[in-house]
Amino acid sequence: MAKLRLKYVNEYIDHTGKLRRYFRRNGKQIGPLPGAVGSDEFMEAYRGYLTQKSAPKPKATLPADSLGAFIQDFYASRMFTDLKMATRRAYRAALEPIVKAQGHRSGVLMTAEHAEKIISRIGSEKPGMANLTRAAMRRVFKLAVKNKRRPDNPFLGIESYSVGEHHTWTEGELLQYETAWKLGTRERLAFDLLLYTGQRVGDVARMKRADMVDGLIHVIQQKTGTELWVPVHPRLARSLAAYQSPGLTLIGDKAGRPVTRATLSKLVSDAAKAADLPSACVPHGLRKAAMRRLAEGGSTAKQIASISGHKTLKEVERYTKAADQKMLARDAMLKMTREQ
Repeated sequence: MAKLRLKYVNEYIDHTGKLRRYFRRNGKQIGPLPGAVGSDEFMEAYRGYLTQKSAPKPKATLPADSLGAFIQDFYASRMFTDLKMATRRAYRAALEPIVKAQGHRSGVLMTAEHAEKIISRIGSEKPGMANLTRAAMRRVFKLAVKNKRRPDNPFLGIESYSVGEHHTWTEGELLQYETAWKLGTRERLAFDLLLYTGQRVGDVARMKRADMVDGLIHVIQQKTGTELWVPVHPRLARSLAAYQSPGLTLIGDKAGRPVTRATLSKLVSDAAKAADLPSACVPHGLRKAAMRRLAEGGSTAKQIASISGHKTLKEVERYTKAADQKMLARDAMLKMTREQ
């Protein structure tokens, strides 16, 4: 059997006896390569590293103890490279504006008050981004403390912002979308894939025809790494038959080429807007609508988690409790009606 040989793959046994593989180029260790060599997980990470640009280097005028240097050191550390690719991209999106605006400031002399101001300034308009920046900066300064570049972490005492939950689409809103976008349109297929698999937008964008086996869709969730086999709902089967994408993925662009999470999200958001639905009807709300339907249909929390992939049942139990309340309320009202 031919052995798969790939450039830039560094393989070794660590001190615990575990086999590890990393992508290494130009003398620098870029990041880990998960899964078996040649697996989808391995190759996705490998291709990502091949196209990934090197981390921007701090300007020569920045002193070594500057905030910008602290962040660049974080990019080069295992604390960053061991993170999942999606998390690394998110952290860069949060940290690069900090480097640009305040990278010249001293990281050694930063106070808790200054750290609070950075997060508060972002949080006044974008609380979600403020929470992401807070998490990233905590890691940056955790590394600085570990390297003895400062005695404390000024971001530890900052509380997170309360961020509103995504709206769960109602039955009326689901019907309104379906009325506007008939079977056979990309917009309807995207909607049905999200609703009838209950998966996150990014995971739906990555679904391939080869993932469908014996009436099930094989999913490895990008966020958690959870492996699932999701049954193909009859309505989803009809939708897939009505719009057959010419590409390898279940939903692609008009030419059948794979789409990104952002592109798929925009497709559904634009379609919802065209259907005159409220702005609260965002794509992630279809995942929540799927869980609501499962709960209202009598599914247990564990049954719902087998579809949603949640690691804990806390989030799922909220849907089952809401469904139980509805059923109890209907029963109570029915009893009162009978007494009249």
